[in-house]
Amino acid sequence: MESTRRGEGGMSESQALVVQTLMDVEQREPSSKEIWYGHSILTSTLFPSTQPKAGTDFVSKTNGAIEYILEAGIDPEERKRKFPYGKYPRLIMAWIAKQIRAAKRTKTEYVDPATRTITIPSIWQLCNELGLPRGGKTADKLQEQLRLLLASHISIRRTTGFAGGRMHDLVSLPLVEMVRFKEDDDSAFSGSAFVLTKEVYERLARESAPFDTRASSLLLSGRSVLPYDIYVWMTGSMKNLNHPLPITWEWLYERFGDGIGEIRNFKMKFRRALDRVHQVYPMARFVVSSEGVTLFPSPTAIGQRESTVDQITGEIKTVRRGSTRRRRKQ
Repeated sequence: MESTRRGEGGMSESQALVVQTLMDVEQREPSSKEIWYGHSILTSTLFPSTQPKAGTDFVSKTNGAIEYILEAGIDPEERKRKFPYGKYPRLIMAWIAKQIRAAKRTKTEYVDPATRTITIPSIWQLCNELGLPRGGKTADKLQEQLRLLLASHISIRRTTGFAGGRMHDLVSLPLVEMVRFKEDDDSAFSGSAFVLTKEVYERLARESAPFDTRASSLLLSGRSVLPYDIYVWMTGSMKNLNHPLPITWEWLYERFGDGIGEIRNFKMKFRRALDRVHQVYPMARFVVSSEGVTLFPSPTAIGQRESTVDQITGEIKTVRRGSTRRRRKQ
C-alpha cells in the first residue's frame, strides 16, 4: 500500500522515492554492485508471473528457432508440484548471472567456474545481495522460491528447417545437476549449493546483458513483473542491434502476455509498462504503432560516460555510447 505521508511539494514518500531514484539514474553511472546481468528468457519471462493453474504441464518461451520449456518440480518441503513464479526467481537468476560474469575463471565466494557450482551461504545473505529486507515473510518467500527454482526442470528445443519438413533436436536438462539444501528453522542459517548444467551456465555467461539494479528495483516495486521483463529484454536487444527491428503485437503477446487474457488488454498493459521502462531507460529508441513496436539502434542501459563542456552554451554534455545528456554546469 502506498504511503500517505506527504513531504515537500505534496508528494507521498513512495512518489518522492521514485523521483529520487530517477534523478540518481540520470545523474550518475551505477556502481559495480549495482550492475547485474539479465537474459531475456532465463532470468525473466520463462518464469510465470503467478502460479499457473493446477494441471499445467509446462510453460514455454521461444526465441527464434530455440524454445525454452519450464516444467515444475516437486517441492521437497511440501511434496507438491509447483512452478517458481514472480519476481524472486528473476532476481535469483539475474544475481547468479552477475556472479558468473564477475567470477569469469576465478573461484569466488559464490561461484566455482571449474565445477559450475553456485553457493548461497544463507537466505539472509541472499536477501542482502538482492537488496531485500531480511524480515520473516520476505526470507520465507525467497527460501520457498529458491526451492521451487532448483527443483524445476528446463528443456531447450532447437528447430531446424529442411526441404519438405522440420527437424527437432531436444536437449533435455534440469536447471541443476546436483543440489544440496541446508535448511534451519532460523533462515539466517539456511543456505544451498548447486551445480548448474553446462548449457544454462554458458548461456548466462555468454548471452546475458548488463542492467542497472536501481532501475530494475523501481520496475519491480509494483505488483506486475511486466515492466522488469520488458527492461531486461530491451537492454539486451540493444546490445547488438544495428538496424530497425519491427516486432508484432502477436510476438510480444506470446513473450510477455502470461496471465493476460485478451491481446487488447495486453496492448494497454504493455504500453503502460513501456512508459515506465522509458523513464529509467530514456536512451532507448522505439516507436509503438497499431502493428507492434519497432526498436531502433540505441545505447545499452549500461554504458561509459564522457563529459565535455559545450564552448557555446557552457553546458556539460554527458555522452553514453552515442547518447547525449545535458545538465547545467555547476
